[in-house]
Amino acid sequence: MRKNYSFVLLFIILFITTCRKDNDKFWYSSSVSFKITRHLLEGRKINCLATSNDGTLFVGSENDLYIIRGNNQEKFDLGSPVMDIAVDKSSVLWIGTGGKGLCRLENRKFTWYNKENSGFPRDYIAEVEIDKNGNIWFSSCAHMLGGIGIFNGNKFEFLTPENSPLNQNVISDMVAGEDGAVYIATSGKVGKSNIYRIYNKEWDCLGNENGTFYWIFSFTVSPAGIIYVVEDFSLSSAFETNKVYSFENGNWHLLNKNENPPLIHFSTRVIADKRNFCWLASYDNKKHEAVIYVYNGKSWLKSPDNSFPDDIITTIETDDENNIYIGTYKNGIFILNQ
Repeated sequence: MRKNYSFVLLFIILFITTCRKDNDKFWYSSSVSFKITRHLLEGRKINCLATSNDGTLFVGSENDLYIIRGNNQEKFDLGSPVMDIAVDKSSVLWIGTGGKGLCRLENRKFTWYNKENSGFPRDYIAEVEIDKNGNIWFSSCAHMLGGIGIFNGNKFEFLTPENSPLNQNVISDMVAGEDGAVYIATSGKVGKSNIYRIYNKEWDCLGNENGTFYWIFSFTVSPAGIIYVVEDFSLSSAFETNKVYSFENGNWHLLNKNENPPLIHFSTRVIADKRNFCWLASYDNKKHEAVIYVYNGKSWLKSPDNSFPDDIITTIETDDENNIYIGTYKNGIFILNQ
């Protein structure tokens, strides 16, 4: 009888292990917590965040790169604003800067790629992503200039409207999806913003090739492949409010149109967590404070009053354990365990 119990116990352990491998959200709580569990880099302006599989946090704060491992912290001055950070499987950092080009950091060695030595269209690199094959994707663009850069470890390739399906040069946001695809948002002319899905060099325009959205500053792709995008009307329309859409089953859907949260122009940032929930940064003009909204698949939840007073949220990220990292304009990083 004891052998039978042992067999059943072993079967349960193997079943749970398989479930965890195939469906990580099995292990994540369905409740949303706005409780701040840790505060880092108080008083610093945060440009961007990234995490590695071992829990290391990489932070861009103005010209400085911070590497935080537990209670240990290193700081490097890159001499140019740190705009975006991506981490590969070997914990090599790829850093986009606001004027010096693309930086590779491995074992404290910095290697720079730019217009002069690599033929970049522009040395302002606002977006960096790494696909599942280890290719580095980055933006190098301006109005009527450049587009996407791709580095395969040996050579650079640049995609523009002249040699690819891109409808505009400006890349406003970029996401490497868990499905192996890379997602690109274009901007430049109002009413012409598109999101493209690129997989094995095959392109899909997710919408109207002539233009799907008014303008896009931020979008995200969830582990299940749901795309959340904020359509921004800041540039020239005083009569339209920003809207949140989801892309599911091949179509765009206005997300809960009867209770869309108020979204501040230009500053809305969005990230999908490991449960496919949508986290969205906004601002309360009356109370002069930053606000977080979370869409849990059914309704929007709002952070408590005075959670982020007299501040603006600049970036949101999540890690493998579904911790939420809130980067702010004035007061560093707030971590919310889920």
